[in-house]
Amino acid sequence: MEKDSIPLARLVRFFITLPEPLAIPDGYVWHKAFEHDPSTGSIQQFVNLVFMQSDGMSRQQGALSATFEALHRVTEKPHTDGTLDASDLTGQYTTVMATTLEDRIPDAASRWNCPQDIPGEYDPLNRCIEEIAQFTRSYRAALEAPCMVPTYEKVGPFIPYQTGDFIPVKSEDDEETGFRVSDWDAGGVLMLDHTNVSDFPAGDEIKLEHAGRMDYYMNMLSQGNPLFLWKERFVEARTALYREGKYGTAVTLSNTASEVLLDGLLAILYWESGKEPEEVADVFAEGRLARRVKSNFSELLGGNWSLDGTGPVANWFHKCYRLRHRVVHGGYSPTRLEAQTAIDATFSLSLYCWDRLVAKKKKFPRTVLMVIAEEGLRKRGKWCHFMRNFMRDVAPVEPPWQAASHAWRNDMYDALLSGD
Repeated sequence: MEKDSIPLARLVRFFITLPEPLAIPDGYVWHKAFEHDPSTGSIQQFVNLVFMQSDGMSRQQGALSATFEALHRVTEKPHTDGTLDASDLTGQYTTVMATTLEDRIPDAASRWNCPQDIPGEYDPLNRCIEEIAQFTRSYRAALEAPCMVPTYEKVGPFIPYQTGDFIPVKSEDDEETGFRVSDWDAGGVLMLDHTNVSDFPAGDEIKLEHAGRMDYYMNMLSQGNPLFLWKERFVEARTALYREGKYGTAVTLSNTASEVLLDGLLAILYWESGKEPEEVADVFAEGRLARRVKSNFSELLGGNWSLDGTGPVANWFHKCYRLRHRVVHGGYSPTRLEAQTAIDATFSLSLYCWDRLVAKKKKFPRTVLMVIAEEGLRKRGKWCHFMRNFMRDVAPVEPPWQAASHAWRNDMYDALLSGD
């Protein structure tokens, strides 16, 4: 066997169908070789992408068939003229055959919490997905194509693969110019670690006992309550990460959720404190969130609201607030792990806000009952005679708190915008 025909390592090739087709010629090849230090004795990493186009059942066919089925169920009349036949709908699919070195490190799974968090240099699948994303970003910018950038959460959940011996192809000056394999084995199928299966619901099934909770949140939504809006943004951030694989969007939505939470809570606290909207309007001026966090929350709720050091507030400031600044103003593309950390930091901040609020329940009983409610206090073991008596004796004789606090907040923002 010739020198350059001796297998040096193993290859793996994945067959990854993209979440939406790309307008790329069938058989188009993209080869990326990564920086390499020959003195290490390791083989240079690379990713070879072959774009393959195919036609198949349209993604809309199933949805349209379900629509026709619902129509048939309510009319109880079959449609036989063929005008509602969805079987002829076809769609285009782009599958990428991504080939790289099979050089995953044995203990990678134990060093990271999730397989998708393993850096591409240590994991061949992540390396291929990252390169497909890089290629798509370049393609999108070059052609100004409004297409989706594939991520781990947007492919799969099943990825077929094959392995084979790696035989480098070298030029006369001994530089590697490509690869070939002696044979590909039968391979297998990888099941990815995500639940992004759009054919099935992502949330829990709604039940009869949820009716009161639905009514409560519907009322908050109709009033534009910021404590509803913060939770909505937070759910959107989680959706962007877990369902859509949009890491930058997840970071920005996490920070938006935290800002809505903080300003919404602060407004309710000032309302219950008896402050006039015009008196504190300047506190809510744009660009002063960090100042509000450091001073106003500490004054009202006590606790540690420093933006430096450790703790949930400082952790949120550095891992969500400042990261969002890099994403929005610097064009930075965060990793999945950074997006996950931003979401976790936002959630920890919300828990800290609720803990501090409960600690001040006798100072802000109205806010506590609106935000934490009896159920939340009972779960924390904080439902006491004071809160029970307040809800029984005071709440029924006062104007509705949600409406009153919402009106106060609107007056405050009117004063802020008018410059009064």
